[in-house]
Parts: sequence; C-alpha cells; structure tokens
Amino acid sequence: MSTIAAIATGAGAGGIGVVRLSGEDAAAVAGVVFHRGRRGGPVDLNQIASHRLLYGRIVDPATGAVIDEALLGWMARPHTYTREDTVELSCHGGPVSLRETLRVVLAAGARHAEPGEFTLRAFLNGRLDLTQAEAVLAVVGAKTGEGLRLAVADLAGDLARRLAPARDALVGLLAYLDAAADFPDDEIPTSDVAAELATAERALAEVIAGSHAGLLYREGVQIALVGRPNVGKSSLLNAMLRTDRAIVTPIAGTTRDVIAETINLDGIPATLLDTAGIGETEDPIERLGVERSQRALTTAAAAVLVLDGTSLPVDADLAVARRLAERAGPVVIAINKRDLPTR
Repeated sequence: MSTIAAIATGAGAGGIGVVRLSGEDAAAVAGVVFHRGRRGGPVDLNQIASHRLLYGRIVDPATGAVIDEALLGWMARPHTYTREDTVELSCHGGPVSLRETLRVVLAAGARHAEPGEFTLRAFLNGRLDLTQAEAVLAVVGAKTGEGLRLAVADLAGDLARRLAPARDALVGLLAYLDAAADFPDDEIPTSDVAAELATAERALAEVIAGSHAGLLYREGVQIALVGRPNVGKSSLLNAMLRTDRAIVTPIAGTTRDVIAETINLDGIPATLLDTAGIGETEDPIERLGVERSQRALTTAAAAVLVLDGTSLPVDADLAVARRLAERAGPVVIAINKRDLPTR
C-alpha cells in the first residue's frame, strides 16, 4: 500500500500537534524532512530500533528552511496501529506549523490520507475487527465518561465477544446444512436446527437489548421543556445548567426561539430544549416561536411539562397537556416556582 499522511490531532491551536505517516515508505519519507538534533542531518530510521523517540527539526528539503522543532516517534511494523511502518511527528500545535509539516511530508512522497483511512488499514490488516473499527469513532466522539467507558469496552472486543455465541451457532448450522445438501447419501450426524437457531436468537436479542442503551449513551437524547408562557421553563433550564443561559423576566413571551444546551444526565448526553410558551397569541413573532416549540416537541424523545406551582392549572396548561398526550414518548411533570408564595 502507498504511504499515507495526515494531521492526526484536532483543529485549532494547542500545545502539541501530530502528523502521522503509515506505509512501507513511512521511514524513508520521514527521514527526508526530519533532521536529528539541533545541527544534525537527515536520519535513516531503518537503522534505528523500533519504538524510539527522537528529537530534531522539521526541514523543508527544497529550501533548507526549518519549519519547527519536533519529536519523531518511530514504530516499525507489525506492532503499530495499522500494522504498517508508522511515524508520528509531534510538532508545536499551531495550525500553520502542522500544515507546513504535512506539506513537506506530502512533497517527499506520501499521499494525503482519506478520512478514516488509518483505521481502515488497521481493519484490512487484521489489527481491528469491524466492531472495534466502529468503536474507534465512538471513543473519539464520546460525550460523557459513561459513553467513553462503553466505547473503550467495544474497542477491547466486548461487542465481538457478545456476538460470538450467535456467530458460532450460525456457522455450525451453515456447515451442517451445506454438508447435508452436498452429501445426501452419507451418514451425517443429525443436528438440532431449532436449538441452534434459538441459541443464536437469544445471543442476538441480548446484544440488541444492550445496543439501545449504548445508542443512548453515544448519541444522547433530546428533552423538550414545554408549557404555557411564563411558567418558568427558562428558569428551570438555567437551574439545570447552573448558569444563566436563557434570559428570564416576569414578562410572558420572553423566550421566542428554541434554546438548546447539553448536560450530562447520569452519563447520558441530554440536550435540553427550552421552548417558547405554547398558547394563543396575536404577536407574529411569538407565533413563530410557538410553531418552533411544537416542532421541537415532535422531534424530542422526551418532554417535561412545566407547571406554575403558585397557582392551579388553567386551560392553557390543559391544552399543552393534551398535545403531549397525542405524542409518543415519556413525559415528566415539573411543578415549578415552589419557592414562591401560592396565589
């Protein structure tokens, strides 16, 4: 395979940024642009023991200009992420330094990696199976500590182990059916097909049951805070966020658009949707806010019906409650303003 290279760290400025190379010519390409020490020249990495860290400079071979100081990590195959020769150039984390380093690496013979290509090579070279390759993305995109824990477990092979009983049962059953079809006159030991299928079905049912929770921790959930105007939805949002995110006034209709903020809800990334008060209004701007609130209610997985605890429910509260009764998904009733005197 060709030698690929890409910036491996996130966009933006930081203390450290990494340009990664992988492929049969990774050592040769890195040796062209990396000069060892403060005054040394190009280095032949094939003459250096694997899994070593070297200090030096990134140099543009065309001009001799020093681009940055760097640490070079040299890892010979097969004990690497991709099971190919791999070099990681750790530069200062400024975007210009990283772009210039990548530019000279590509000019030296590497090809710019496609998105996810390092992990693709790890999969193709047998370093990861498909479930582990997918788990890499889940680890990178984890939004909570619990989501990260589940993703790391899958990266270690947890999902593959849970799928193994179903796979073994189905492979064994397929082998039996093939043999029975190809050699009908031979005395092939009988197999309990129903029992094998039941074993596979139970194993897959357990995986599917767990996948619902895993999806929740990975993708998160949207929760709409709904109610008539001025029941304290924005105050509740601010209290849950522990910051003054939404403007709060005693004037009904202050919130005229949907405000979305994410919190960690027992390990689940929950996006709270503070909606405009739902009710009849002649104000065209408020009417647009009500329409957006209704759309948010349609897309949210759950809803919190906020009621004013200082007074009994009124017709407008009942109208919102009826809307909630027409939708699928759980509803929680929050009695707000309990710290205020009852009217």
